[in-house]
Amino acid sequence: MPNPPHRQVTIAQVAEYAGVSQASVSRVLNRNTTVDPSIAAKVLDAIDKLNYSPSQMARNLVRGRSNTVALVVPDLENPMFQGVLKGLSREAERDGYRVLVADTAERVADEEEIAAEARSRCDALVLVSPRMPAERLEALLARSGPIVVVNRPVASNPAAELSIDYAHAAGAIAEHLFSLGHTRLAYVAGPPQSYADGLRRRGLAEFVAHHADVQVEDIAGGSQIEDGYRAAEHVLSSGATAIVAFNDLIALGLLARLRELGVDVPGELSVAGIDDVPLARFAAPPLTTMSVPRVELGAQAWRRLRDEMAGTPATHPLSYRAILEARGSTGPAPEATGWLSPGRPILRIGDRVVARYEEGRTIDSVLSPRPYLHPVESLGGVRVTDVHPTDHLHHYGIGIALPDVNGTSYWGGRTYVQGVGSVMLENQGLQRRDDLELVGDAFVERLTWIDEREVAQLSEVRRITGRPTRVGERDAWMLGWRSSLAANFGALRLGSPATNGRDGAGYGGLFWRFPKWEATVVTRDGVGEAAAHGSRSPWLAVVDSQRRITVLLAQPADREPLAWFARVSEYLGIGPAIAWDDEVHVAEGGRLELGIDALIVDRIITDPAELERLAERLATEANADIPGLDLKPALANPNGIRTPAAATGATVDSGRA
Repeated sequence: MPNPPHRQVTIAQVAEYAGVSQASVSRVLNRNTTVDPSIAAKVLDAIDKLNYSPSQMARNLVRGRSNTVALVVPDLENPMFQGVLKGLSREAERDGYRVLVADTAERVADEEEIAAEARSRCDALVLVSPRMPAERLEALLARSGPIVVVNRPVASNPAAELSIDYAHAAGAIAEHLFSLGHTRLAYVAGPPQSYADGLRRRGLAEFVAHHADVQVEDIAGGSQIEDGYRAAEHVLSSGATAIVAFNDLIALGLLARLRELGVDVPGELSVAGIDDVPLARFAAPPLTTMSVPRVELGAQAWRRLRDEMAGTPATHPLSYRAILEARGSTGPAPEATGWLSPGRPILRIGDRVVARYEEGRTIDSVLSPRPYLHPVESLGGVRVTDVHPTDHLHHYGIGIALPDVNGTSYWGGRTYVQGVGSVMLENQGLQRRDDLELVGDAFVERLTWIDEREVAQLSEVRRITGRPTRVGERDAWMLGWRSSLAANFGALRLGSPATNGRDGAGYGGLFWRFPKWEATVVTRDGVGEAAAHGSRSPWLAVVDSQRRITVLLAQPADREPLAWFARVSEYLGIGPAIAWDDEVHVAEGGRLELGIDALIVDRIITDPAELERLAERLATEANADIPGLDLKPALANPNGIRTPAAATGATVDSGRA
C-alpha cells in the first residue's frame, strides 16, 4: 500500500507542540529579540522535532546559518562589480550558498546601514569598494564579521583585505602614454570618497616624480558613464594630449562625447581607462585599459569567507596587479604646436588647446549654417568667443557673416527691410565645406556659399593660422585669417542693414562675437564705443581689466582699412564691415579679399602707442612664411547644388561700387 502523501507541518502544530501561541512562534521566526528565552527555546525545539519547513528560514534558525552571503556594491550597473558578482556567485554555489545583492547607489551616508542590514540576513558579507569613512568601516567589521573587503585596506584584520593595486595600474597606463610621446596628461578623477581614486592619484604622482617633463592635470569626474560624457569639454580645454580615466565607464562616456564633437581619437587625443570591462574592446575605437581579474576577485572573496566560517581564516591580505591591454584609443602624441586634424581642426599653442574650428553643419537653417572658430581662449585659459548667445542666437564665435548677398542672408536671423524693419524671411543661405587641408602652420578650407534656393552664389578659400609669440614678459599667441570670395557664379551685390536704410548698422564681414564682458575698446581714434563704431583705424583693441586680457585686432596692412562695426554696451561684437555706407559690387569673375589678425595676450594694454606698435608686429608676424593660397576655386559640384550656366573661373580683381 503506497505511503500516504506527506502533510506539511503548520505553524499551528508548532505552537501546539511547544505549548505557546502562534504569535509567539511568529515572533521567534522573525527574530524578535523581546521573546522570552525560555519560550524561544520551546519554539526552536518544536521546529526541530516536527521538521517544520514551510520556510527555509526556520530550519536555518535552528542550525544557526542561512547558506547565503551578501554582496554590497556602490553601483551594480558598473560591469566591474558585475564581474565580482559573477565570480562570487559561481564559487559560492559550488558550496551550496546563494548570493544576495545590495546596491548603495553611491549613497555614502546610507552605506553602513545597508551593509549591516544585509549582514543580518546572511552568514557573511562582501563589501566592494566601500566609500564610508575608515572608522565606520572598522566598526562594521568589528560587529558584523565574517566580512571580506574588496579594494579597501582593513587595519584591524588585514586578512579580510582583497584588492587591486590601482596605484600600479595608474602608473603603468601613464607609462604607456609617455612611451607614445605624451607629456601633457589629464586624469578624469573618481568619486572624492573613493579609496581607489586615492590609489590612482598616488600612482600618477609617483609617475610624475620620475618624469620631470610630464604634467598631469586633475579633472573632476565620478564613476559612471555620464560623468565621463560631461567631462569632455573640460578635457578638451585642458590642453592635454592624453587622458587617464578613473575607470572604463568614464573613458567610454568620454569617447562617446568626443565622437559627437568630431574629435579624432587617438589622432588628436588619446584616451585610456582602467578595469577592462567587457564593453572596452568593443568601443569605437577599442579602449586601451588596464585589465583587472574581476571574476577572480569574486571567487577569491568567497574562498576567504568560506575558510573563515570553517575556522581556518586567511592570514594575509591579497592584492592583484592589472595588465595593460593596448588598443586603438591610444596613439602617438600630436605635435606640440599648430593645427591638428583636418577632420576637426584644433589649435595647440605649447601645452594648451586655444582654438577649435567647427564646420557648423548642425546650425539651424534660419541661423545660416557656417563654419566658425569656437571656443577660442588665451594661453591663460580666458575664453574670448561666445556662440549662440541668448541675445543673438545667430552669432557664432569668429566667422564670416554677410547679411545681404544678392538678397540672401549669410548672417542668420531677421533681415532688415526698408520701411518695414527687421522681419523673418526665408532667405538664409549656408556656407558648405568642400575641402579642408593642413598646410604648414595653417589650415586651408574651400567653401561654396549656397542661397535659399540651393543655388551656388560664390566660392571661398580661407586660410587660418595660429602662432605663439611674446609680449614683453608674457607668452601670447596670434591668429591670422584670410579669405578670398570669388564671384565665379555671377556678379555679386553685397549690402547691409545700413545700405537698406538702418543707420549705423553697416555690419557684415569677418565678425567676432565676444563673451559678455564689461570691456573697453580702444582705436587710433579714441577710447569707447562711440569712437570705435565706424572708425577706419587699422586696429582695434578689446580690453577686459577684470580678466586682465587684451585682444588686439588688426586689418591687413596691404589695403585700406574698412570701417569697424563695434557693439560694446548692448553686447560685445566686433568686425570690419564690408558695406558700411554703400553696397559693394563684385563683377562676375572678380574677388573680394577679407582678413584680420589678432593678438591674444593675458595682460591689460590700453596705451595707444603700444597698441600701434603691436599692430605693426601683427602685420609682419601673423602670416609670415605661410604658403600662398591657390585662389582658383574648384567648380566641382559633388552634392548636387544647382550651378548657374554662366559660371566662370575667378580672377584676382574685385570691383567696388
